[in-house]
Parts: sequence; structure tokens; C-alpha cells
Amino acid sequence: MSMTFTSDACFGNDNGLLILLKGYSALIPPLHLKFPVHAFLLHQVLFDQHLEQYSPSERYQQSFWKWAIEHLERMDKDSDEEDGEIDTRIYERYLSLISRSIDPSGPPPDSYMTYYWKPSSSLGSANRNSYETITLLESRTTIESGTTGLRTWYASFVLASYLIANVETICDQTVLELGCGSGFLGIIVATIQQTFNKRRQSHHQPLPAVLLTDVSAGVLSRCRDNIRLRCNQSSNHPNITFSTLDWFDALSLPLGENAVTTFLSKAGAGIVIGADIVFDPILVPPLVATLRLALSFESTRMVVMALTVRNEQTLAYFVPQPLSCGEFNIQEVPHAFTSATYFDLDTAGVDAGLDVKIFKCTLCNSAS
Repeated sequence: MSMTFTSDACFGNDNGLLILLKGYSALIPPLHLKFPVHAFLLHQVLFDQHLEQYSPSERYQQSFWKWAIEHLERMDKDSDEEDGEIDTRIYERYLSLISRSIDPSGPPPDSYMTYYWKPSSSLGSANRNSYETITLLESRTTIESGTTGLRTWYASFVLASYLIANVETICDQTVLELGCGSGFLGIIVATIQQTFNKRRQSHHQPLPAVLLTDVSAGVLSRCRDNIRLRCNQSSNHPNITFSTLDWFDALSLPLGENAVTTFLSKAGAGIVIGADIVFDPILVPPLVATLRLALSFESTRMVVMALTVRNEQTLAYFVPQPLSCGEFNIQEVPHAFTSATYFDLDTAGVDAGLDVKIFKCTLCNSAS
């Protein structure tokens, strides 16, 4: 399946560069990229300051520049111009990469990933400056060190698109994320809060908190590092915390001594979010118990989750659980969001093509 980017007419003069930067920065396989009409744009990628500091993995760079050189040599061969030599700096970059004996057969190494996204207020704009970026150091394997939390999954992009389109949900609320992973949604939330605060010209007012939780200490460490990367707006957010939270503790009694209860009582979250957090039936009871506790606090208005439908049985097991307790409602939110709504991603990537459902949970006596 090929990569689909917005057509050249949409972005003005720097469209070709923008498309190429998006693909290269997000490690889109070169075969899914469109070679630029103007070859000089490759030099802009080669010497992009951000990409020099937060580079894609050397293995990806090697495949990208090999692809680029093959296209350039083909163009040079078909050209009638005598001065159509390829810039030697591109050859030098490729030769420096292949000289490092990068193993193409082993598991892909961790890599910086940079995703471009456009706030709702900028959807009519057509230049690179109208985009925000998120940069993360991510695992390129499905499972690493016994966890799936070191990479960004498809459902996170869908939930991010929902939040971008509904900024009023989180702009002035303390946001608690369950299963924060590598920090992608945390950066989205922090950026939205900061942007909203600037527009209100209310810099004197403290920003609401962003509370990022996960059960894995390794995941939290990676999340913290990504949130604090200076290229991300989240690095300037003064009220982000990182906490270990094990949902299974919500099943323990008595509730007064429950670790999850203690955490939630101090958190004061207005909104709880989570992406791809129902992927194993064993997680359903502790998650439901955690959601029940969260919604028992007056401060918490709702829970919003994006769940990937990998197994219909797992999802069918989850949905009736909150209803059976008779304390809060769960409803599916109809949506047309995909990972490509605000983000350009590889349409053949992990989980691409799977259905993602958005659910909202509220107290039974609360307005949805």
C-alpha cells in the first residue's frame, strides 16, 4: 500500500519540501514516498537543523539515501544536461552510513521520530510554519524489554486527532493519562494547554496539570525524556508529573488503603484519557475498577478512550463491564477520525487499517 500525502497544490512553494520532511522525519519507508519534483529539496532534508539533532536511525537513513541516489542517477542518465551532477554531499552521507556496517537483518534500532501536525485553528494555512511538531525517541519493534509502551500506536493518533478537534475538552482541565507510553499524547495535551493559555492572554494563571502514568518504570523514564526534549513545547510546561500506577491495585481492599484511590484523590483530574489500553482481557477488570474509582471523585467529569479493535471478543468483554456495575455509563462516540486526520503516517504501518473506536465514560447522573 502506498503512502498518501496531501496534494502539491495545498502547501504553496515549500510543499515538496514539507512532504519530504514529513516522510523522512516519521521514518516512512522510502518505497512509500514520492520522489520530489525538485531534487534540490533533498539538500534541505540533508541539512535540516532539527533532523541533524534528532536524526532518524542510521538504518533508516541508509535506506532513504540509497533510494534518493537511485532516483537521482536515473534522472541524470535520462537528462540531456551536461551539468546535472549529483551533489557530492549526498554521496558522502550515504558512504558514511554504509561504512558503519549497519546490520539490516537485525531488529530495527530505536529512533527519533518527528510527527508534523496542524492545530484546528491553522487548517486553512498552507506553509510549514503553520505546523507543530512532536519528536520522540521510540522503539521500532512491537515489544521491547517486555513492554509495548515504548512506541506510539495507531490509536494514539486517532485520540490525538479527537483532542485537537475538541480542545475545549482539555484546555483548562487537569488531564490524567492512563498508560502514557512514550509521551505522544502528553505532548499533545501540554501543547494544547499552552497554546490556549496564550490565546487567552492569561499567562498569570497557572497551567492545569498533566498527569502521566504507566505501570512500567522504563516506559515512564522514556516518557519523561521525550516530554523534556527541548524541541517539544511540553518541555516548557511547568506542571507535568510522571507516576507509576498499577490498575490491579484498584481491585484490592479496603478502598481506603487502595493505592489507586490514594493517587486519584490527590490527582484531582478533570479528564482521564487513554489510548489502546484494552488489548488483553486480563486488563479489563482492573481497568474498569480504576475508571470507577476515577469517576467517583467530583472533579472527574469524564473518561475518553480510543481503543483499537484487534479482537472483537476483548472489546465485547470490556464494553458491558461498566454498565454492569450500574455506576457509570459508557458510550461510543461516532467519529470520522483516522490517524491521517491531522498526521501524515505510513498507511501500511503497524495497526494501519484497523478500526479504532472512541468511548466516553461518565457517571450515570452526569451529563455526557
